[in-house]
Amino acid sequence: MLRFRLGLRCAACALISSLLSTSTTVAQITIDANFDSGSLKSYSVTRAAINLVGRDSYAFGQHPLGGDHWRWMYFKATGVLNTNPTFSVAGEFGGDNTDYPPTLANHELADHEMVYSYDGVNWEFFPHANNTLQNIGDGNSANDLFTFNLGSNFTQNEVYVAYAIPYTYARSTAHTQKVIASPWATPTASGNANGVIGQSPAGVDDIGRSIPALDLYAYRITNPATDSATPKHRVMIATGQHASETLGIYTYEGLVDWLISDDPRAAALRDKTEILGYPTLNASGRYAGLNRSMLQWQNTDSNGYWYPNAVSSSDYVSPQRTEQMINGEAMRADKAATPGAVTDLFLDFHSSVPDYNIAGPNGEGGGGRDDWGYITNNAASLNNPWWLALKELQPNLLEETSGTTAASKTLTGFALGFLNAQMSVTLENQFGISRPISFYQDYGKNVGLAMYEAWIRVDNPLAADFDEDGDVDAGDLAAWKLGFGTLSDAQHYQGDANNDGVVDGADLLVWQRQFGGTSPPIAIPEPTGVLQLFTGLMFMSLLWYQSHRRLLLKHELQLAPT
Repeated sequence: MLRFRLGLRCAACALISSLLSTSTTVAQITIDANFDSGSLKSYSVTRAAINLVGRDSYAFGQHPLGGDHWRWMYFKATGVLNTNPTFSVAGEFGGDNTDYPPTLANHELADHEMVYSYDGVNWEFFPHANNTLQNIGDGNSANDLFTFNLGSNFTQNEVYVAYAIPYTYARSTAHTQKVIASPWATPTASGNANGVIGQSPAGVDDIGRSIPALDLYAYRITNPATDSATPKHRVMIATGQHASETLGIYTYEGLVDWLISDDPRAAALRDKTEILGYPTLNASGRYAGLNRSMLQWQNTDSNGYWYPNAVSSSDYVSPQRTEQMINGEAMRADKAATPGAVTDLFLDFHSSVPDYNIAGPNGEGGGGRDDWGYITNNAASLNNPWWLALKELQPNLLEETSGTTAASKTLTGFALGFLNAQMSVTLENQFGISRPISFYQDYGKNVGLAMYEAWIRVDNPLAADFDEDGDVDAGDLAAWKLGFGTLSDAQHYQGDANNDGVVDGADLLVWQRQFGGTSPPIAIPEPTGVLQLFTGLMFMSLLWYQSHRRLLLKHELQLAPT
């Protein structure tokens, strides 16, 4: 009996020790948001939950600075290994002006999934099934409560948590240097050798953190060998105006990555098009973890001050809005630095909280919501070849008409009024659809492919016109060389002249015969001795590859067990 009692006492001690250990582990969780794009006002930890107080910064109309609401959130939690805490955020979410005040059915967090990452690079979504949205519609938004958890233990000691997949200022800097290192990009006329067009002013954010001055960037993408006195198509692209709208920045990144890629279609576009890019419209706000405002003016939306002349304080010169002025004046100078009076296309990349009024049968989000483009409500814009091509390439994209004019003080209005843009578009990505980064990067690629299809691609290209720009030239040989060795499912642009799904010497022979030809074809010149030698070498390479492959297969069959 004594032994039994001692056993019970030991078991009880072990249980108490285990509970105390668990409680201590959770209590040791610490949170930090003092880094690039980080955003959190305060927090507290209990045994079962991490209680978060969101950053109160300017969101929109009825959500000015000081309104006790939250939107952008990004922090690192340490001490979470083998724990599954519930995160709770009290107070009103800083939505937009649509459907306000919100109900449970149309609340901007109804479909939303927060994200987490162990390394700050690879992101996953918290399961929607574990979310709760409480006290909505009780007449007091201060009682609102949003909770989320993983549903299983974290497998590492540190985890990053954010409202949406972050895009830091540091990533923009690194990406800019990658772009400028490409043979197809240079700093613009307004920038220095590193692409720097100026700096944001240093300052103190709404929670007392010192934010340093930050470089602002711009670059020009084109094939410099085709520059001449003849104007090229001109495209101007910009992003990051609203600091927390990160999905639009990923779409911008996907476009730029494709523009400087080896894709023969991108090469053909570069031959006849210049793209001027501005990736850091609001470097200070992004670094400081703000929502829609800039550090210098933390209680206004910068997208209402794009005007270069002093008028009723609705401009960027009086009082001075430094980052806007630097970017705006750089755009004007860069446009004037190359031939041509017009800008064929201006694109401003944004993201949006869920908007249940912008939906359609092709929308893939809840209620048919999805990404959209604000298109000026006139026939020229609605039927613009680039826009029509983009909608074909990106079927989920919705169309929303805009009343923007050259007098509007938005960035797209600035483009119409001061950059002579023939088409000026805001592209919006809706939050709350839980898509990976790759989706937005592919979308960006399609934005570029739509330019290629609208301006470069011809209807009936010759078989050897692999980039389908209307002539058979060295660019097509480069496309064939890039695709050579593709053994299945090859596309025409990869160098498949005879439509057999393979890129080989036979396709090179077609290019050799059609070199110099245009659509419709013209007389075919005789091949030179050098070209014949090159053709022979390619055939020899292919024959060696095929024979070597057969020998390997035979050897594998001989070694196979019987």
